[in-house]
Amino acid sequence: MMGVNAAPAARSDPVSMAPQLYNKVSDDGWHLSIQIRGEVVNSVPNLAAAANSREAFVTATASATASGGSSPIQESLFILGYQLGCQSDVSAGLVVGGTAGIAGSVGLPSASVGGSVGAAGYVQTILQPGVIVDLPMTNMALNSAGRATLSVDNLHIKADACGGDVNIRSYAYFRISTEAAHTSYAIYGDPIKI
Repeated sequence: MMGVNAAPAARSDPVSMAPQLYNKVSDDGWHLSIQIRGEVVNSVPNLAAAANSREAFVTATASATASGGSSPIQESLFILGYQLGCQSDVSAGLVVGGTAGIAGSVGLPSASVGGSVGAAGYVQTILQPGVIVDLPMTNMALNSAGRATLSVDNLHIKADACGGDVNIRSYAYFRISTEAAHTSYAIYGDPIKI
């Protein structure tokens, strides 16, 4: 009895990503700052060993600050997440079909008999180009001192039914609202293939 074992999928080393920082002054005088630091992306072989699925574990810390504005902040939101880009979406699945036929003939008086059998089949899928989705991972409002910190450690990201490359990039989104203005902005990490 013989067995065939597939070689395990290659595992890459975790990748440390470059930190990101952005400062802005809002129209009503708030000095705003957001940053992403300590980001690590660990791509791993797909647990289900599926050819059209990708997995990674991510770690990152993001912080936001607001100071010096002329009008009090009434509402705020700070989000840390990832954007996931799939080269081709194959979530519509595979369609398998086919046809078969039999043809025959009988000839007299020589009593010859003839026949033929034919079959044709196909496999098709619907490819949707370039799908990008947001994966918010955690969020909070600013505290009374105008600060917020969000951290994720070894959280799971996966992409299923994706043909071709899968890329991710981190993002930090920050919004404040005052009586005078609503201000929203974001920063993005470098894209990386998983």
